[in-house]
Amino acid sequence: MKKSYSHYDYPDLKELAIDVVSTKLFTSITPLQPSDLLLQILSINQQLPLQSEKAKSELLITPILNELWQRNPKVFTYFSGYQFNVDTTRGLKGFCDYILCKKYNAVFIESPLCAVVEAKHNQDLLDAVPQCAAEMYAAQLFNEQQGNNIQNIYGIVTTGYDWLFLKLTNQTLFVDNERYFLNNLADLLGCWQQIIDDI
Repeated sequence: MKKSYSHYDYPDLKELAIDVVSTKLFTSITPLQPSDLLLQILSINQQLPLQSEKAKSELLITPILNELWQRNPKVFTYFSGYQFNVDTTRGLKGFCDYILCKKYNAVFIESPLCAVVEAKHNQDLLDAVPQCAAEMYAAQLFNEQQGNNIQNIYGIVTTGYDWLFLKLTNQTLFVDNERYFLNNLADLLGCWQQIIDDI
């Protein structure tokens, strides 16, 4: 029995009857030019020490989420470092790095539609996919329990510099066969915008 999301591995996804497949999630990307403010914030923040997960979360990931939140008013909100216990018997519990919710003015987690997992130090993005998938599956269960018909649950695994996108539809987890990078911010934001437009 797994203690939390962070203990999930690929065999555990089989136990959840999740089929994992590689695909191209974004057939075409419309680059989204970052604001001058975001460019300035990231430029300043990258001059600071970024070895720890916490630093990358605060200095790289959060500014990007803030940019998207401001560009898409009244569309979503996000929670950082919140407990998200859905099914403790299956280990679908624990803290999530970020959970995006469809309810833009939510006080508590409602209508979760996207989980963002920060890869651990020196961890390949693919190694963090099971944790993200478990959080996505929990979000799917949560929505079903609440009577929310959200067809696609998205997930992102990131180091802050490299980004890998996922999509869970029914019992199939689609893992993008491309990675996106902080140094190509326009394409990265374009991928994010496609997800936001889908919700």
